[in-house]
Amino acid sequence: YSLYFNPSGVTVYGLGIKMTETHRYVPPSCASMPIYGDLTSAVFDSTSLGNSAGYNSIMWKGVLGGIGLNEGRVRFQLATSAFTTGPWNYYGGSTCGALDWFDSLGPDTPVELKGTSCVLAWNNLRYFRYKVRICSNDCVSAGSNTPTVNDVIVNWSP
Repeated sequence: YSLYFNPSGVTVYGLGIKMTETHRYVPPSCASMPIYGDLTSAVFDSTSLGNSAGYNSIMWKGVLGGIGLNEGRVRFQLATSAFTTGPWNYYGGSTCGALDWFDSLGPDTPVELKGTSCVLAWNNLRYFRYKVRICSNDCVSAGSNTPTVNDVIVNWSP
């Protein structure tokens, strides 16, 4: 934006102008949150001993949403690699598929990372990343509240 001041009809000896501009965000007038939001973690190094990690479980700390703290869902996928640069293939759920997710029952409750396909896809690989999906309702339809995830803990064994 450009703003110009042109005084006219006056003799100007000293002109001072103070201008304040304020912006305000007004959220949309709908009553619900987005269906979900995804976060991809940084790369973590499981061990300095080489490619020997076994991934056991994943858990989150925080609270579910709503007045009763019982609204929303938190889901996970895990990816591992022998290198910090990847490749990163995220898998989850009972099918250990790229479109499936591990579902958490709530905060402070570990989700076992199991399934023959998953074990073959990520065990004995040193580096890992995870995706967390925070859903305002059931991950299919929008809800009015959302969980708050403060920490994600991945349990692994050398």
